[in-house]
Amino acid sequence: MSSHSRMPSVAVIGAAGQTGKRLVQALAERGAKVRTLVHRDDRVPPAPKTFETRAVALEDVPGLAEAFIGMDAVYYIPPPFDTHEVQYGANVIAAAEGAGLPRLVYHSVMHSATPSMIHHERKARVELALRESPLAWTVLQPCIYSQSILRFLGEDGTQLRVGFSPETMFTPIDVDDLAEAATAVLLESGHEYATYELAGRQRLSTLEMAEDISRAEGRDVTVTSLTPAAVAAAAAARLGQEASLEMKAMLDHYDKYGYCGNANVLRMLLRREPVSFLDTARREFPRHAR
Repeated sequence: MSSHSRMPSVAVIGAAGQTGKRLVQALAERGAKVRTLVHRDDRVPPAPKTFETRAVALEDVPGLAEAFIGMDAVYYIPPPFDTHEVQYGANVIAAAEGAGLPRLVYHSVMHSATPSMIHHERKARVELALRESPLAWTVLQPCIYSQSILRFLGEDGTQLRVGFSPETMFTPIDVDDLAEAATAVLLESGHEYATYELAGRQRLSTLEMAEDISRAEGRDVTVTSLTPAAVAAAAAARLGQEASLEMKAMLDHYDKYGYCGNANVLRMLLRREPVSFLDTARREFPRHAR
């Protein structure tokens, strides 16, 4: 797509979430025209006037197809822990076919083919549907975000409360690195029919990440390990009982096996070294950086 003389156009489904907001910004910095697609009018994200925003439901295949017309590519971010994800994926694929969409990029998850993590397995089924479709597709499979780890901090910023062993190992990816890599996939040619695992460059335990947060914050940060069941129970009111059970299954998997991948593909897409967890923590907590 880099060979186009005109400014490329990209629609982002799920633009109101953490990933979508940062992707929209990264696309804008590269000069892309962005059509932000959100599920409800009240979730329209703030964006420059050059962006076009539409509210369209994932159940609405004709509405999705209309929103795809004229786009060079669509980036599809599904709602998290949603039991309808396989059907939503089928709807997006059908709409893309109907609109004659040139490119569809699906935001999946690292290690999607993991039956013990139900919400991962749904993503694997959407990946299969994409591979069996006539579309030109790309699948991105990110690891856990560094920012997601930072959200486990308590209100006073001194305690990291996690639902797995503090020794569990992760390769967290900075969400801005992910957005930059996704932008490269969307705007540059040669990424069709590829499945890319995107992981950070460091293999870290929660204890090691707490040490980095301590450096960034300028205060001691400790780790408190809660049981997966306790964390899932606390999330039930916000996510619903079924989603909380799926979260427990995910945390059980993390507790037993960790969640680690390889950073080589991310390096390739970024054309630089991925950001360290410490640098992410320093950027997210600038008032405490030193």
